[in-house]
Amino acid sequence: MKRMVLAGVFVAFSAVAGVAQDDLTPREQFLVARGLEQSAPADAFEQMMSLADAGFVPAIDRMGFLYRNGIGVEPDLTQAQMWLSRAVEAGHPWSFANLARVEIQLGNGAAALALLNDAVADSRPGTERLLAQSHVDRRLGEGSDPALGREMLIEIAAGGDENAARDLVLRYNWNRLEGEAPDAVVRQVEEVALAGDADFAEAALVYLTRLEADDAAIAQRRAALTEVPGIRDRVLSVERIRLARDLNGPTFWGAFEEIMAETESENYGRAATTGFWINKNAWIRVMQMELRDLGYYDGPINGCITTRTIRAHNRFCRDEGIWSVCATGPLRGPTVRAVADAIALRKSET
Repeated sequence: MKRMVLAGVFVAFSAVAGVAQDDLTPREQFLVARGLEQSAPADAFEQMMSLADAGFVPAIDRMGFLYRNGIGVEPDLTQAQMWLSRAVEAGHPWSFANLARVEIQLGNGAAALALLNDAVADSRPGTERLLAQSHVDRRLGEGSDPALGREMLIEIAAGGDENAARDLVLRYNWNRLEGEAPDAVVRQVEEVALAGDADFAEAALVYLTRLEADDAAIAQRRAALTEVPGIRDRVLSVERIRLARDLNGPTFWGAFEEIMAETESENYGRAATTGFWINKNAWIRVMQMELRDLGYYDGPINGCITTRTIRAHNRFCRDEGIWSVCATGPLRGPTVRAVADAIALRKSET
C-alpha cells in the first residue's frame, strides 16, 4: 500500500513537471527525486544532493542509500557512511539501521554492534530485527552471539512480526543455525505463505523439506505450499521433485517426467541433478526421451543404460563439446548436469 501511495505522489508531481523546483516544498522535491531514481538516476542524485546540502534530513539519509547502492553515482561505502552518520546525528529514525548495515559491509562489526545496541535501547525503527539477524549471521565481530540472535528473532516473531519469523526460518535453511525452528514460528511463516506470499512460501517449503521427516502431514503441508503462485522456478522445480519422491514412491518416474517437462531451461540442469540423485533410472529415462526428440536416440524408453543409450549419449556430448566431462561416465553427477544443461540449451534454441 505504501508503494502505491508513493507511486501516486510521483505521478502527481510528474504532471506538474513544468513547475519550478522553488515552488515545491522540500518534501515534494524529495519525492520527485525519489521518483527519478529508476528512470533518471543521475538527475535523482543531483536533486537529492541539492536537498541534502540544504540540510533536508531525509535527503541526507537518502544520499547514504544512493552511495551504498550506486544509484546515479559509483558505489562508495565510505561516502555512504559519512552521509548516514550525518543523518544519525540529525536524528533521522531509519538512519541508525541504514548506517549499521554500511558499517557491517565495511567490516566494522564492533561499531555496528555498539550502534545497534544503543539504537534498540532507544527503539529506533528497523534496528532490533537487524541486530538479531546480524548476531545469527556472525557479522558483529567478536560480539556476535547466534544463540542470542535466535532468541531475539523468536521473541520479535511472537510479538507479531512475520518478517522476523521468516528471517529465522531462512537462517535454518542457510545452515546458520542448527537443530529445528520452533513450530510456532514455522506455522507463522506458512500462514503468510498460504495467504499468497511467494517469498514466505519458498522459505517454509525449503525448511519443511530439510526436516527429512517421514511424516505424511508434513508432506501435505509442503504440497500446499507448492501451490502458492509466484514461487521461483529454480526453487519450485527442485522442491516438487523432492516432494514427488516422498509422495509418489513407485510412481516417481512419471511425476519426475512431468516436472522436468515444465521446468524452465535455466533451471533444467539443477532439477535433473536433483532427480538423478533420487532415482538414477528416472533421469536416464528422461534423457532417452530428450535425446530421441533431438534425433540422437532410437531405442526403447526404458530408463536403462543400454548400448544404444550410451552411444546416443556419447554422440550428443561430442557434438555439444562437453565430452571431457561425459567421458567419466553417464552416471556421474557432473556428467548429468552438463548433459542436462546442454539439452536445455538445445531445446531453448528450437
